Amino acid sequence: MVLSLALSMMLMQQPQDAKNAPLVCPVTLEAIGTTAGTIDYAGTRYEMCCGGCPDGFKKEPATVLKNEKLKGKTYGVFLFDPITSARIDAKSAKGGSSDYKGTRYLFATADEKTTFDADPAKYAAKTPEKESLYCPVAGHAVKSYAAAGGFVDIKGTRYYTCCTNCLAKLKADATLADKTPAEQIKTPAAMDAPKPDSK
Repeated sequence: MVLSLALSMMLMQQPQDAKNAPLVCPVTLEAIGTTAGTIDYAGTRYEMCCGGCPDGFKKEPATVLKNEKLKGKTYGVFLFDPITSARIDAKSAKGGSSDYKGTRYLFATADEKTTFDADPAKYAAKTPEKESLYCPVAGHAVKSYAAAGGFVDIKGTRYYTCCTNCLAKLKADATLADKTPAEQIKTPAAMDAPKPDSK
């Protein structure tokens, strides 16, 4: 019995192929049928099962996501390729997906999925202490996570860029982040996901 418990705990820590894993609402833990709301938080998208869930989640997303009952379930989809940190969606995820510790990760190439699966803890998204939806390279606000070209984590702050060109420049020169106005650096907050045609 102890051996089977240890084995099941080990399997929960390994990335799982996401093809058949259902997403659940992080508030009620119910499988998502018809989506009653979609919330983005710290670069991850969460679908809600009913009308009462979005407001509760938006008030205290960090607390909701600490629920022990979420362990072993998949309840969020990271909006960025964890290897390149560029924005990705299901249509461009030619490399497939992996579920790890409650989050589904999408990959642009099969090689990126292989890299992630070999050491998921190294690449898995962690909620940053602070974030900035302001491109420090182009010098303007980024409307939403979905509108970002990618992100770079620098000294505990996640900086989102407006496009992949700016992403490459910020990766090459982290000091560009110093151009970010102080008021643009905030604690991550949950927001309604943009409609598909409005990014």
